[in-house]
Amino acid sequence: MTISGWLIYQKQASVTNASYIKWMQDEAAAVGLSLTLMYVEDFAYGVTNHRLSLYYNEEHIALPTFAIMRGVDPFLSAHLEKMGITVFNNSALASIANDKARTYQFLAGLHIPMMDSIFLVPSRFSLASLPFSFPLVAKLASGRGGTDVHLVHHPNELEAIFREHFHERWVLQKCLLPYGKDVRVFIVNNEIIGAVLRSSSTQFHANVSLGGEASFYELSTEQRQLVQRILDVVTIDMAGIDFLVTENGEFIFNEIEDAVGSRSLSATSSINIVQCYMTHIAQHLHNSSL
Repeated sequence: MTISGWLIYQKQASVTNASYIKWMQDEAAAVGLSLTLMYVEDFAYGVTNHRLSLYYNEEHIALPTFAIMRGVDPFLSAHLEKMGITVFNNSALASIANDKARTYQFLAGLHIPMMDSIFLVPSRFSLASLPFSFPLVAKLASGRGGTDVHLVHHPNELEAIFREHFHERWVLQKCLLPYGKDVRVFIVNNEIIGAVLRSSSTQFHANVSLGGEASFYELSTEQRQLVQRILDVVTIDMAGIDFLVTENGEFIFNEIEDAVGSRSLSATSSINIVQCYMTHIAQHLHNSSL
């Protein structure tokens, strides 16, 4: 029996990820799942006649058994869950992972190594109160894929960067030197699947999508233990956990990538992470129905 689900994307992202979407649909079909591509922008949801409601293209729609959220919308994920739909990743993880400030705040209680950080909204913050010296790193809390991450050398630069997102939350961090190197650890079902070292000798960002290079990375026992400390307090269906790498090879936590891409893992290994993900979803749904 085929189990029906939604694969939810933002429209623009669905165009650039068309081959990845087909890959997910093919691997889903192989384990008895049917994935229908849905767009975040076409949902309308709220309360109708005192009950939670959901519309798609202005029409009521039959609900699926599950949804894979790749559209980065924790509030929509929570709404679907409250209507009885199992969402991968769940809204609790999405709410943490898609807000860098919230991620650091949450994990700091575990004494996870991370850069000193300040959380702020520019419209309610004076740079005179900044306890860090320049250069520093400015990150839009809601940014993804290395976008809206800036190496800043002067207060005037920072003010210019803030203007486009003046009322949104930012994270300012001390700068780790040398920069341009990190490790992404890929997780499925709270288990380490593999890791990739991403680096750039020419720019601040190490993201492969922004021109960085990738190579498969073997985690040490100590590094695995650090990752496990994070996995002990979150539930991840599929995500990436990113770490900056110091000159001594030590890991400094950077972020959790919720709707993680896996091109770098595919390019550097024979690991089929999408197959692993769909197998996990099928098993989870089967176990939930028992």
